[in-house]
Amino acid sequence: MAVDSAPGEGYGQFRVLQLPRNTTIPGPVQVQNTFESDPEVASQLSLLRRGGSDVILGNLLSLPVGGGMLYVEPVYVQAVEGGYPLLRKVLVSFGNRVGFSDTLQESLAIVFGAAPPTPTPTDPEAPTDPEAPTVPLSELDQALADAQTAYDDGVRALANNDFTAYGEAQQRLADAIRRAQELASGTTAAPDTQTAPSEPATPEAPAA
Repeated sequence: MAVDSAPGEGYGQFRVLQLPRNTTIPGPVQVQNTFESDPEVASQLSLLRRGGSDVILGNLLSLPVGGGMLYVEPVYVQAVEGGYPLLRKVLVSFGNRVGFSDTLQESLAIVFGAAPPTPTPTDPEAPTDPEAPTVPLSELDQALADAQTAYDDGVRALANNDFTAYGEAQQRLADAIRRAQELASGTTAAPDTQTAPSEPATPEAPAA
């Protein structure tokens, strides 16, 4: 169950996700246990903890996608002697698949069984070559890139306590991930929801 906390037409409405009855969908606690027990994840977390650093797991984000739940969790590294936590990895889970890579875009590609995104002249991280032809991103790569942008926007909005912008970013993130899932699987399935009006509520700040 979720409530729309972003001011707008749907503000204050409750949405109840109806999950399929013929399949088992893991909850947040189960997914967290899966993350911590996955051999590859455990190995990489051990490497991140070397050299006097602490690994901090961020808030576990739950998004309804394609008849199931997709979970996203940032992984930060902070020096023991202090300093700001730095985002190093992103954990993603959907169904029985786990993605663990440097960016949300790469982790989503792993989970959806897509090829890892490769830099192109339209990619901001790609080296600039003025003589190189412009190669557009594929639809799937674009959806993954849009998800990364929305996720980054949400992180910045949360840091600024701008919960309106944060809610809008989460909606764009959910839309981009749903689009990526549909393109990767060739389906257009979406979970059914029931909407009930409620009194406007004050948005609750996510846990630090």
